[in-house]
Amino acid sequence: MNMLLDICLFEEGPKDEGTEHRPGLWSNIRAVRGIPRIFFTGDLLFSDLAALFLAVYIVVTSLSMPLPLLVLTESIYLILAVLIIASRGLNRFPLVFLMYCAALLCSLLLNVLVPNNWGAYGLYTICGLVLYRFPRRWSLPLIAADILILLATNHHLQNPWQWSNLESLLLSFGIAVAIGWGGWSQRTQYLLVARLHEVQEQLRVEMERTRELAAEHERTRIARDIHDVLSHTLSVLSIQVQAARHLLKRDPERLTAKLDDMAVLIRESIAESRRVVGLLREPSSVQASAPDSVGAGLRNTLTLFSERTGIRCKFEEAGTPSALSQEQIETLHYALREILTNAHRHGAARNVLITLRWREAAVILQGRDDGRGEAASASGPLSDKISMGSGGHHGLQGMRERANALGGELAAGPGEAGGFEVILRLPFNSSEQLQINSR
Repeated sequence: MNMLLDICLFEEGPKDEGTEHRPGLWSNIRAVRGIPRIFFTGDLLFSDLAALFLAVYIVVTSLSMPLPLLVLTESIYLILAVLIIASRGLNRFPLVFLMYCAALLCSLLLNVLVPNNWGAYGLYTICGLVLYRFPRRWSLPLIAADILILLATNHHLQNPWQWSNLESLLLSFGIAVAIGWGGWSQRTQYLLVARLHEVQEQLRVEMERTRELAAEHERTRIARDIHDVLSHTLSVLSIQVQAARHLLKRDPERLTAKLDDMAVLIRESIAESRRVVGLLREPSSVQASAPDSVGAGLRNTLTLFSERTGIRCKFEEAGTPSALSQEQIETLHYALREILTNAHRHGAARNVLITLRWREAAVILQGRDDGRGEAASASGPLSDKISMGSGGHHGLQGMRERANALGGELAAGPGEAGGFEVILRLPFNSSEQLQINSR
């Protein structure tokens, strides 16, 4: 019973293009499923009850007929009903098409052999089923043949201008058209439901993919933030530990001061870690700082690094400062820390020059050291191309990701005069920055 109620539609599928052979006659006809049974269960049950009632009615009203003719009539009718009902559970278009053609043939035989036109049941039913299940290029020829058989076998075409025949012809034609129209309108409705189901499934897949991409993006952001917080601090602490080791026997008094500096650095790192964790839990709103505070903050970071590591650092600022968003400022600070960390850890530099240049619509942070230039994975002059991720250069990769997120650019590589050079450019819109600053 479930199979008989599991009906499917057929429609034109995507045609094969670019193939050497031509597609077959049925190759572009596909079955469409996913239609809720609540839409058609009632119609199918009503049709089955009507077929059963008519089968009994044929026997009751044809008892005066010769027994062989009665058996033949009932047999043909039952074959017709079985063809129509059994075709519901099939999803092979050629087989369903041939079964409907066989049903048309049975209806024709019933109307020719028996004067009571019992085949009208099959003809009217096929009018609705064909337009409901088949695409237009297959349903229209079948409907035309169906209506022609209906009118011809009901003797409507004999003396059609006689009023009684004309009235009967119009009635039969009107019933066939109404049933066909009902099947076509239901097809349109059911196909819309099937499309909605397909779109819902596609949306579900896209939402799952979006969640995966969001999770991957979040993992990347967390890894970048953890690297930015820990890399600089651990690099400075390693220098402090080495210095404390030398001062242990030579100058115990300076050792105490050095340990105090290390404790301060650790506390600063803990505070920075807590701030990053807070941002991960609840992102802060976009804020802007005073234009003059950007350069001052970078200068303080550079001064502390120089005091703790002994590397000579110089800071230069040129141009008219502009207000930046909090995210832009954090990107500049993270980039500066990464430049200093790479200068010490990879380049063994003794001198670092940091330049902050303000342009009309961009701010440029440039870092240059006199180290070995080993932070770059490939030799050659500075260019826009940078090798990231190879050799463990996750800091450079993080800087590039932060710059790209803000519409900026990052260039890094060995400098022409030796050492390693990093240039970070962050664009900004002056009018937008003024609006942010006025909030």
